Amino acid sequence: MNILITGASRGIGLATAKKLVAKGHNVGLFATNTATLENAVKDRVLKKALKKNRIIIGQLDVTQPDLWDDAITQMIDSFGAIDVLINNAGVLVTGTLPTTDLNEQLSLIDINCKGVLIGCHKLAPYLADSQDGKILNLSSASAIYGQSEVAAYSASKFFVRGLTEGLNIEYEKLGIKVIDVMPLWVKSDMTKDINVTSIERLGVNLSVNDVAKTMCKLTISPNRKIKSTHYSVGMPAKVFQKLSQVTPDSLIRWVNTKVGAE
Repeated sequence: MNILITGASRGIGLATAKKLVAKGHNVGLFATNTATLENAVKDRVLKKALKKNRIIIGQLDVTQPDLWDDAITQMIDSFGAIDVLINNAGVLVTGTLPTTDLNEQLSLIDINCKGVLIGCHKLAPYLADSQDGKILNLSSASAIYGQSEVAAYSASKFFVRGLTEGLNIEYEKLGIKVIDVMPLWVKSDMTKDINVTSIERLGVNLSVNDVAKTMCKLTISPNRKIKSTHYSVGMPAKVFQKLSQVTPDSLIRWVNTKVGAE
């Protein structure tokens, strides 16, 4: 398979790329910072694949439609086709909303929402030509119920969730499966040294490899075997998701005040 991954220079994106390359797939690793990407592919597995022309790297600011066109061209020129898009790029801003920098929050919306939307728009014609074309969007357990101290981030993941659900229906006629992955807090550069009440109370119990394992499995699975739209990672996220399906909002809100800030 030929897979395009955004935000692939570190964290979940890089871990997923390593697993896919190790299984013999062709992967395009794209990120805003190409210097970080160049350093990332010094990894033994990726370096070997690079020499065999099974991976490519490229600069991609997901908020810029023209740069998406460039990334697509790179993929087609190198691999001939694109089978899977993994919308992984994302940022996090923490703190109560009035105490955070507004420009940082607006940039978060651009990256986490517009970036995913542009990717889903641009890649559809190419994925439709694949036997098992699919889009994996990295969402979050914070898309189950709005989270304090990360309200804008949580809202951006609700956007991802809603877009995924809508396109899962809309793209079915194109033969494209659209799904998302919803982990709780993951130990990564994004969560390093941040101060959020829910982390203090729940801890950070997932590694990037835990999420990458799920991402890899879904990426290479035949579309006919993918029955759900949302895939939670980690027991707490799975429990929260199940509860949200049968529990009144008032109770879910109460649980969230106990997990997050009161």
